[in-house]
Amino acid sequence: MRWLDWQPVYLDIVNRLNLDPAMDREATRLLTEILMEVEPNPLLRQLQEKIQGKTVVICGAGPSLETHLQSVMSTRIGSSFVYVAADGAVSALLNLDCKCSVITTDLDGNLDDIEEATGGGAVTIVHAHGDNMDKVREVVPKLGTVLGSTQVEPTERAFLWGGFTDGDRACHIVTDYSPDRIILAGMDFGGLVGKWSKPMHETHFPASKRKRIKLSIAKQLISSLIERTAIPFTVLK
Repeated sequence: MRWLDWQPVYLDIVNRLNLDPAMDREATRLLTEILMEVEPNPLLRQLQEKIQGKTVVICGAGPSLETHLQSVMSTRIGSSFVYVAADGAVSALLNLDCKCSVITTDLDGNLDDIEEATGGGAVTIVHAHGDNMDKVREVVPKLGTVLGSTQVEPTERAFLWGGFTDGDRACHIVTDYSPDRIILAGMDFGGLVGKWSKPMHETHFPASKRKRIKLSIAKQLISSLIERTAIPFTVLK
């Protein structure tokens, strides 16, 4: 994604959520500094190898995730699919003994599970934004070899694929590497948030006003992406 193409979308999000672009840029600078010793090209090649020509199941952390995963995994070819977790969705995958190949995270999910899946071979893409700098500073060095992403101007270690929430950013990333087909699981945009989104919740919980705005943004970004790509999308209901 070119910054010039993404910038108007980002500025609209800034206005809707009253974000501070200067803080997003500071978070990107911090993530870039932490990842300077990590060579990204091998991970980018892994990302392409995992996705290109495959059926990819992108897992949001919505309330429907577990049901959707059980349905997909029970099919004859479900075990051959590539599973991508948006942040806390990695916990549901681990609970179902489903291999996670890629994680997109701003570090809101269960960090132990993210670390476990990363250690198990998942390509993990950590996102920097103005509200997660403390977690970036604390967690990224523990994760080791990961990629970085940003929602402002990209750097040599923080890439811009497009997307804002972990779920719709995962869709942008996967689309960039030419999958054969994309299946969206657990992508719920209603008033209920999946328990996997925040590790302190044992049950699904009502979305706050701000969260509902974020879910609306995610839905719009995914809809726009589907409209402009030739890659077949299946949205599980």
